[in-house]
Amino acid sequence: MGVFTSAAGTELHYELRGSGPLLICHPGGPGRPASYLDALGGVAHTLVLLDPRGTGESEPAESCAFTDLADDLELLRVHLGVERVDVLGHSAGAWPVLAYAARHPSRVSRLVVLTPSRVPIAHGADEPSQDELVKRWFAAEPWYATAKTAWDAQDYDHAMPMIYAADTPAVRAHAARPEVTADYYDDFWSAGLGPDDLAGVGVPVTIIAADRDVVTGLAAPHVLADWLPNAAIIWLPDTGHFPWVTHPSLTRAAIDEALVS
Repeated sequence: MGVFTSAAGTELHYELRGSGPLLICHPGGPGRPASYLDALGGVAHTLVLLDPRGTGESEPAESCAFTDLADDLELLRVHLGVERVDVLGHSAGAWPVLAYAARHPSRVSRLVVLTPSRVPIAHGADEPSQDELVKRWFAAEPWYATAKTAWDAQDYDHAMPMIYAADTPAVRAHAARPEVTADYYDDFWSAGLGPDDLAGVGVPVTIIAADRDVVTGLAAPHVLADWLPNAAIIWLPDTGHFPWVTHPSLTRAAIDEALVS
């Protein structure tokens, strides 16, 4: 476990996992420590698993807007002693890493956003609703009725098969882990980031999207790619929001491809 000082002057913790070139990994939630990322299917990198402000063993701070968390990534890079670094963000964690690349493009080699949260991206007028998508994808599954009832009640603990697009022992084990999340959802999303902000992100950005991801949907990856001047999308078939849990080899191959392109 490593420790460095955040832009807010608080201590943040991270874990190094694996071997190979460094890959800074920002978890989602927002407000979740990074341990749930595991080894991301076994990518050929040393994962720098960051616990953001107020999560895991990291100290809280007054502000946890995702644009403020982006400043912590630059200080982590300096702490690691590297000139440029590859960066990955999962789910809500896509937005701090995008903000970081917008502010410090010369410090980022490659950027991967894995099943990014679509919160800042408006729902398109012709875009299928979540209800339409989950019915299309999962209505034939034996767990659909129970999971859909839980989803409608915002009981996401029992809706997990829809979020993972599967109900397997690996899914249940991963979903059962205590999240120990920090409660700063509104603060995190109080920041803004749009196409004008991302226009200067010239580094290669790979959006890894899942084609049964009820959280991200099907349209948001295309919108995000249009906001970025040098973006590509890799679609993972038959996967949900946590693809490394259900399809580790497929996820590993996509991330490795993104980091050598």
